[in-house]
Parts: sequence; structure tokens; C-alpha cells
Amino acid sequence: MRASESLGGGAPPAVRGSLSDTPVAVAERPRQLIERVPEATWDPRWDVRIVAGLTLLAAALRLPNLGRSYWIDEGISIGIAGHPLGQIPTLLRHDGSPPLFYYLLHFWLQWFGSSPTATHTLPLLISLGVVFAAWWAARSLFGRAAGIGAAALAATSPFLNWYGTETRMYTLMCGLGCVAVAFVVRAVRYRRVPDAAASVVAYTALLYTHNWALYLVAVTVGVLLARALRDGDRELARGTLIGAAAVGVLYLPWLPTFIVQARTTAAPWAVPPGIGDFFADPASMLGGTLGFVVTPLLAFGAWWTRGERKAGALGGSGQRLAGGDGVGLMAVIGIATLALGWLGAYIDPSWTVRYLGAVFGPLVLAAAGALAVTSRGRAVIGAVCAICAGWSIIGSLLPNPSAHFAKSNVAAVARAASADLRPGDVVVVAQTEQLAVVEHYLGPDYTYVTPTGPVADPTFVDWTDLVHRLQVANVCDTVLPSIAALPPGADILEINPLKSIGASGSVWSRAANGKVVAVDRLLAGQSSLVPTRSYAEATVPRPFSAVVGELFVKQAGQMACL
Repeated sequence: MRASESLGGGAPPAVRGSLSDTPVAVAERPRQLIERVPEATWDPRWDVRIVAGLTLLAAALRLPNLGRSYWIDEGISIGIAGHPLGQIPTLLRHDGSPPLFYYLLHFWLQWFGSSPTATHTLPLLISLGVVFAAWWAARSLFGRAAGIGAAALAATSPFLNWYGTETRMYTLMCGLGCVAVAFVVRAVRYRRVPDAAASVVAYTALLYTHNWALYLVAVTVGVLLARALRDGDRELARGTLIGAAAVGVLYLPWLPTFIVQARTTAAPWAVPPGIGDFFADPASMLGGTLGFVVTPLLAFGAWWTRGERKAGALGGSGQRLAGGDGVGLMAVIGIATLALGWLGAYIDPSWTVRYLGAVFGPLVLAAAGALAVTSRGRAVIGAVCAICAGWSIIGSLLPNPSAHFAKSNVAAVARAASADLRPGDVVVVAQTEQLAVVEHYLGPDYTYVTPTGPVADPTFVDWTDLVHRLQVANVCDTVLPSIAALPPGADILEINPLKSIGASGSVWSRAANGKVVAVDRLLAGQSSLVPTRSYAEATVPRPFSAVVGELFVKQAGQMACL
């Protein structure tokens, strides 16, 4: 019997066309993912209408934050991507990220400019594309109902609602993750070379988007090899090894840079996660601030529908419906990737909610594949989407005088301070990582100084061995000379974090906050520096990354380190 014939006449044309035309005996592939997609229960033309409506819903939920001002990471993105294309890889050696998103942003900046609205449109459009990617992936694997369920989960996702208006790579991670795992399951199920090749391209693109993709790639390869070993499936083992080798070859040009980044930049602000973080942070990724409700509801839905799934597991022909092994494969890949990333964070701290976008795809597709095939499951998906969408709408409608500065108020402080500054004045950025976003809003006409000294190019942050450089820096030698060189009457603007930064007691926190205190004492201890004005715009309610400013005017007199 041909694999294409085993699907039956009701299978979608796209799925029928994706099967090998070579006759294959099912008995030759024990326990393999040869399943048929559930038959349609509505006119397929409704797919386009429903997905279009969900895309419009996603846009409506995300557009209110389109003009939100930049914070630390976005300032770094804009600064690096604004350099000539050939310089981006060199700059990223001092940053810690792969280059794909920065290349995309580089051209976007040239075409549309560097305003928040302009650059936020790029991740917004990608996040809307994730709705389509989730629909296609789940539909091609688990049927139309699962496709609509996955699209609905993506459209109302708090994670995508938040990062859909942030100039970073996280929405791209989500979209590529959906596509990559979908092509892997298709390749395992249908044994088509085009599916395997597409999975190689998608996983490689993920590796060039964010380093957390290394965990996803490693887990995917490990899970497929374990499956091949369990089933005695030499074809799957051979295909997996060939695919892994292809991804490795394509990633090889970036590997030397990654090794340098891992040794010298990494994420110095990160700390090893606790056991509670392993559960709380993925829940936040799936449900935002309501993750403690959404994630248990999805888990309850999987338990609640188990009987209905078993009862409907076989179609009229007696062949298993798509969803069983495919859902399990995606769930295992997603959860195992979380586990590997959590364990890896004890070797090289790199655990934070936004990095978990690498597993958004497999987890959302697994949820849609498991739940959307049953009436109860569809009700659970509907409830989750209603909760997430309603919470987002409520958040947008609540009065907030500083909503524009929810992530950072650097833009507000810089706007107020710029009226009092003149070209050549000194700007002291006591929290080093604020440098690029401060420069973006103040402009290039000033001398920028951090606790490690004057900065030749303030459009990016040099993370290379930053903790060590902060620890050994003496602000008398790194900050004071730039101020002492100013003539009387010149202004000095100090930008400070509003609160302590970093995890309490961590090496990063001690080094960074220690230098903030040292800079404060240095400037306050100079009799020839007279404070003239303070800036605390948009600090109530307090932004996620809040700053304050202090303006000094230099008068005649000696300057000395106390």
C-alpha cells in the first residue's frame, strides 16, 4: 500500500502532496509516525478567513505598544545594526548574539529609520507571521482544528504581545521554532527529503538568531536518535545524523565567534535558576502574568481530554489519526530543551524568560495538537485565548501616565536633559549597559564616559570581560580625567539607575552597583562641581529599567579624588 493511499481521499491536498510516491510497506517501519490527518469538518475557505481574523486580533492587541520607547537591549540592537554591514559580526564578538536579526534590522533601519515606531514594526510583522506559521504547522500535522487552535494561541500569546513591539529577535525565534519542529515531524512521518532539507534550513536560521537554539538542536537530534534506536529505525538514524551534520556545516562559519562570545561575553547579569524558575518561567512564557492560570489550564485540558482522545484515536479505516506520536515528539522536544537550558545555566548562566522563546513553537504546537482534536480540548483552547486576550485588553485600557515608558524612561530623561546640554559636554553613564540607549536619545555630540572610561563608540556596549573590567576600574582614573579636562562652565550629566541592578549578592550586582556608588561619590565630592538640576521624568509608575539624571556645572577649582 502506498503511503499516499493510506491517508484516504479526505486528506488535505497539501498533506497528500507531501508524501513520498515510493511504495513503502508499513511493516518495514515499526511504530513509525504514519498517520492520517483528521478530515475537514468545514469548508477549507474558512481557514483563510479565520486565520486572517486572528491575525487582525493579534495586531489589535499589539499595536497599542508600537511607539513604546526603547530600553537597554533595544538601544544595543539599534546601535549595532546601524553600523556598516561588514562591521556587525565584529561588533557582535563583544556582545554575545548571533547576527541574523541584526542583518535584517540593518536594512530595516536604512529603509524606515530608527524611531521606535519604525523599528517595532519589524518584530510586529514577524509576530503576525508567527500566527500564520503556527496555523500552517499544526494544520499540516494535526488537521484544520489544530491549525486554528495553534493560530489562536499565537494570536493571543502574551509573550508575542510583549515582544511583538520590541526591537529584538524573540519573535523571530518563535516563528522559526514553529517551522523547524514542524518540518522535523513531517520528515519523520513522511520521510521526504524536502521536509528534512527545510528543517535543516530552519534550525540553522535559529542558530543564527539566538544561542538558545543550540539547546533545541541538541535535544532534537538526541530525541530522534533515541527514537531510531528504540524502533531499530536505521533510516531515521541515518537521516538525523546527516541533518545534524548539515546544520553543523552551515553553522561552522559562526562557530569561532560563538566560542569567543561564550568565553568573554555570555550573560554576566544572569544567575543560575532555582527549581521554581523551571516551572514559573515557562509558565510566564506561555501565559504572561497569568501564566499561573494558563499553564495549569492547558495541563488540565490534556488530562481532561485523554479519554476522548483515546476514543477517537482511530479513524474509520482503523488507521491512527495524526496527533499521538507527533504531539508527544513535540512535547518531549520542548520540555527536554527547557531542562537542558536549565541545567546549562548552572554551567554558563543564560536563563531568562525571553530566551524561552526557543521552545514557544514546540510547546504551542503540542498543546494545539493534543487539545484541538477533541471538543473539550477546543473549549480549553478557547478559554485560554479568551483569558489572554481579555487580560491584554484590560492592560491596554487601564490608565497609566507612563505607559509609553513602561520598559525604560531614558527617552523622557534624555529629552528633558538635552535642553540643558551643549556639544562637548560630558555624559557619565554609571550603569554601563545603558550606554547605547542613552546615546540613541541624546545623540553623538557629547563625550560619553562609563565606569571603565571614555567610550569611542557609544552606540554599542562592550560586554567583553565586563565584570572583571568593572571590578578593577578605579573611577579616579577612568572618569575623573574626562571631567577635569572640561573648561569652567561646562556641564556634566550623570545617568544613574533608579534602583539597584542585578540579582542581589551576585558578582555582577556587586561590580555594577559598586561602580554606580563610586561614581556618585566621586562627583558629589568635587567642590568645583555644582549640581544644578535633577531629572526623574516618567518614573511613576516605575518603568522596568528606570533611570534618573543629575546635571552638574563645572566651576574653576581643583579636582581631586577623595
